[in-house]
Amino acid sequence: MSDHLTPKQAANQLPTVDWLEQASNREKFLADLKYALSEFGFMVLTNAPGLDNELQQRAFREVRGFFDAPMDVKKTAHISNTPYFRGYTLPTPADRGHGQVIENFQYGFEQEPVCAHDDESQPIHRRLFRGPNTWPQSDTLPGFRPLIEDINLVYHRLTHALGETIVESLGEDPEEFRRYFDFDEPDLAASLNHNFSLDVFASADRPKVQASYAKFDSKNVGAHIDGPPFIALLINDRPGLQVVAGEGEWIDAPVTCRTAPGEYHVPVIPGSVIVNTGGTLMHLSEGRYSATLHRVNTTLIPEGETRVSLPYFLLPKMEGDLIPFGKTAIAAEGAAGYNAGRDRGANACVNRMGTFPQVTRRWWAKEFETLSQQQAREVEAETQAAFRFAEARGQRFKGKADAPSSERR
Repeated sequence: MSDHLTPKQAANQLPTVDWLEQASNREKFLADLKYALSEFGFMVLTNAPGLDNELQQRAFREVRGFFDAPMDVKKTAHISNTPYFRGYTLPTPADRGHGQVIENFQYGFEQEPVCAHDDESQPIHRRLFRGPNTWPQSDTLPGFRPLIEDINLVYHRLTHALGETIVESLGEDPEEFRRYFDFDEPDLAASLNHNFSLDVFASADRPKVQASYAKFDSKNVGAHIDGPPFIALLINDRPGLQVVAGEGEWIDAPVTCRTAPGEYHVPVIPGSVIVNTGGTLMHLSEGRYSATLHRVNTTLIPEGETRVSLPYFLLPKMEGDLIPFGKTAIAAEGAAGYNAGRDRGANACVNRMGTFPQVTRRWWAKEFETLSQQQAREVEAETQAAFRFAEARGQRFKGKADAPSSERR
């Protein structure tokens, strides 16, 4: 925690970790990592390798170019065209009763399918996650696919480099990260998200949306933890992301790239990336680094504007149990809501199926019906574990705030 912040102030902003200190002051870098991920589950990584302002400006220009394209162009890449959950999804209806209107584009590594999607001789995760991307069929977006392929590689390298360092910050051998993540055989769920501001809602509905976000534990504003990944990476160009951290209040994340004039109520930190703990790291660290509830708050996106974000979820190998760092076996009931014997591949697949029902109805209806109840129980267990860890963090912050100033370290 910064020497210049009171515990209350520190509890209400995301901690910053400088990648360059890995070389110049490694001890401080590891300590900052440990503080950020143990006390918040989120951090802002500055000077992130490969994600300088030039690349981020290019990324948001190309991604906004895609989302601004005519609907008939975007629909050529519709996500339901293949069973691999790759491609474009239409904006969610504003009258659906949810607090967000969002369209997005899903992508992964360009891969050949292992087999037919309904070949049950192969595990479901190998049939669902391995396949080609679905690209827009248009010559009006020449820079879109090259940008996605470039940023995919940047994110992939950073996830591995940072992941190994995070394991080291826990006092464990970085080889433990490589045990679950094969650089050359990755499984990925990455997205381009386009969130609309409050003004796309009917005037009569806007007070309901605002009331939903004003309620801490509202069920219809998309609050969640990222269960499948080890860590998640994200760049964004408008405010909106909120995190439950510190003393258990919603706090606002910064913007990583300015693409429009005007002042925001959050800082803009060019060349940074927002990093958060996923459920996999929460389990492998036995809660030492816990996943944190977060959401996009529609009411914080500037009026008349939209928000673009690029979240990245590299997934661990999906065969076998995740054995916590330093252990030789997993407990029957883990501290982070993860129990031995879980079919992690099926869990990750059902996560995708529930998020994109238009694909599920066409390609995976039988599998979703069979697997969804178990996955829902697992998600609930992880979410409740995250709440418990957040409550413990809040008590630690409260204790520091009540302690004499000499003890606030």
